[in-house]
Amino acid sequence: MTVAPDYVEPVVGWRLWYAVDNAGETRLSSVFHKTLWPQNAPLIAVCSGFRISFWPFRRKCHEAPDTSCGCGIHAANMATIRAYLPDQFSRSGALPVVGRVSLWGNVHEYDRGWRASHAYPERLYVPIVELGPEHARIIEDLLRYGVPVRAVGGSSADAMIEEVSALAAA
Repeated sequence: MTVAPDYVEPVVGWRLWYAVDNAGETRLSSVFHKTLWPQNAPLIAVCSGFRISFWPFRRKCHEAPDTSCGCGIHAANMATIRAYLPDQFSRSGALPVVGRVSLWGNVHEYDRGWRASHAYPERLYVPIVELGPEHARIIEDLLRYGVPVRAVGGSSADAMIEEVSALAAA
């Protein structure tokens, strides 16, 4: 007898990425681990935790996510995402991208979000105050993920979160 999975559909949460240049093309990058998200294929979690090879400090390798570790692909609620956005977006810094992300496989739920073994963006929101050729290229590159990409106004985190929340509720 087989056991039915807990979720039939993917869990959907919010996530923050940076739009980064990779060999002349804009790609999504995780905020903390600088992992480039693949296009048209899921990101599969691996534990990259520090391991010491001698006893008594030895930690076993494990599948991600694991309850004894913080590994996995993270997603959260909008309030948590806001805490990670810079207050102001500069032209020279990494461009933050907020989006909805589908999570599946092994999914652990927590108070403010989830950690999963597999994930892929569902919808992306890019803060663009003025649409010039560089920003148009970023939007065009992000469309290669095969998901809706929407430019949102606002040069601050609060303005972006307010607009994205309104669009998501509509």
